[in-house]
Amino acid sequence: MTQQKILLNFIDNIEKERVRLNLTQAQMAQKLDMSVSNYKKLIAGQYRRPNLFLAQRLYELTGKLLFEFFDFDSPKLNAISKFMKLSDTQCSFIEGIIDFELAFSTSKEENTDDYLTVLIPTGNCEDGMIWDSANVRKVNIAPYRKRYGSQINAGVEVTSNHLTPVYHMGDILLISRRPPRDGDTTIFLNTENGRAYLRRFIQQVPRILQPINGYGESFYIDPYNEDEVKKWVKYGVVLTKMRE
Repeated sequence: MTQQKILLNFIDNIEKERVRLNLTQAQMAQKLDMSVSNYKKLIAGQYRRPNLFLAQRLYELTGKLLFEFFDFDSPKLNAISKFMKLSDTQCSFIEGIIDFELAFSTSKEENTDDYLTVLIPTGNCEDGMIWDSANVRKVNIAPYRKRYGSQINAGVEVTSNHLTPVYHMGDILLISRRPPRDGDTTIFLNTENGRAYLRRFIQQVPRILQPINGYGESFYIDPYNEDEVKKWVKYGVVLTKMRE
């Protein structure tokens, strides 16, 4: 990304935040503790290097860190943006997982990329399961890493036989966090009922979330209806199943 592109993104996103907050340019300038003329210089691109005080004021006003205004396409930075939206309790939980991963990395002499953190849902893996808690364990996936490389981002262990004959208890689903393509088996989380669904994604209009084993309900989603789309969070695509 060029310096000019970063600057244009910065200006565009500041103005988007001003509109979202329903502020005039004069009000935005006041919130940022700067004069109206300086704010106009800012969005005209004449402030090429935002100072730390401006970064602090933007965060206090919008809840966004400075890099978020630049639209960097970085998985780690995107993850930080999501982390910032969590409650203190949720942040503490995630921080515990990070500490676990760091401790594991320092304790292993061999390639830690060969080990995957697998979620083990505490309930039965059934159609529309309530995924409210999970344990974790490390699994060696070296043979699968050679085939799928960095596509493997997560793993989920099947804890019951509700998904037979496709998946059996003890199978480990190797997950990619990439967007689903037509025909992909995908884990979707429904934000209204808090349930997780393992579905085949059919990319047409409307989108279809189709049961993988012939049991359960098919869901139809209008891709042009933002409220309808927001009801479904794509956790990840199943690359393959692993049996230890």
